[in-house]
Amino acid sequence: MISENRSNQIQKKLLLWFQKNGRHHLPWRKSFSAYEVLVSEFMLQQTTVKTIIPRFQKWMELFPSIETLADASEERVLSAWQGLGYYARARRLHALSKIVQEKYAGVLPNNLEKLLALPGIGPYSANAILAFAFDQPVEVLDTNIIRILVRLNNIRERIDTKRGRSLLQEAARSLRPVEKGRSFTSALMDLGATICKALDPQCKSCPLSSECTAEDPLTLPYQEPRLAVIKKSEQRAFYYRKNKVYLERSEGPHWRGLWILPRSSTPQDSSTMTASLLYPITRYRVTMELYSLRGPIPPSLHPFAEEELKSIAIPSPHRRALNLLLKKDHSSEKTPKKNSLWNK
Repeated sequence: MISENRSNQIQKKLLLWFQKNGRHHLPWRKSFSAYEVLVSEFMLQQTTVKTIIPRFQKWMELFPSIETLADASEERVLSAWQGLGYYARARRLHALSKIVQEKYAGVLPNNLEKLLALPGIGPYSANAILAFAFDQPVEVLDTNIIRILVRLNNIRERIDTKRGRSLLQEAARSLRPVEKGRSFTSALMDLGATICKALDPQCKSCPLSSECTAEDPLTLPYQEPRLAVIKKSEQRAFYYRKNKVYLERSEGPHWRGLWILPRSSTPQDSSTMTASLLYPITRYRVTMELYSLRGPIPPSLHPFAEEELKSIAIPSPHRRALNLLLKKDHSSEKTPKKNSLWNK
């Protein structure tokens, strides 16, 4: 796949490029502490770098160590995770911190087998932690790195097939360095994120252009088409009495343990809709219809003063909905406009 001489040339060119052009500003790269790498890997799952940077910094202020995270309540952990979605990641990270604190005295293990035994850590995350936190020369296959390997070698098999995965693993093994796993893996990721991009590859600016064998980079990698987006709608009730909002704790399957607007108990006429908003979740695009209801408040709901809403765990779509509904309510009362409680 990649000869030893070609591998050495690729590594040399890539590391020289990385020294000048790498994303050295990323906060989890300042010290490459095992804990910071761990948190960043959990946050980066299905979330963009731009989104997580401010939340990562805030997280480190709240939970500067595995010990402080292990000692925190689930409510506080979920509240700190707001805006990142996929809250199961936060629960797994929290559970992991407790195990590491109890079993390893708060020190994340640098062993693949031990890492894989921890909640929320699969083969990719384990190798990423070994590379970034412990500088081990391992094969890390994220979306950006896969794209580079496929294009460098012009792999025209679908990468979600057995044959395609085999070719990809062979390419990764042949390019794996004997040292500097941290810098090499970071360089590959950054090249994929900034140059060898999915929809707009900057081939003329690529330090590996002379090594690349892709005939048509824009079409690679081949993989199964994404599932079609499914549209759904839901009706949510807004109970607001004496400056208090009534919410319910979600029992799942989405946002388990978080506070949300309750579902409307009876179908509502669209003419009585107060507002609506659209949000994505997995492969669905959901229209949330919002109704201000004046009838009896179900006893299962919990009242929150507006100021309390800032400190409880509420998923982003419901926080946006509350922001919209409270603005409408305050506007209808002709009170002076206030700054939003939700722009956090």
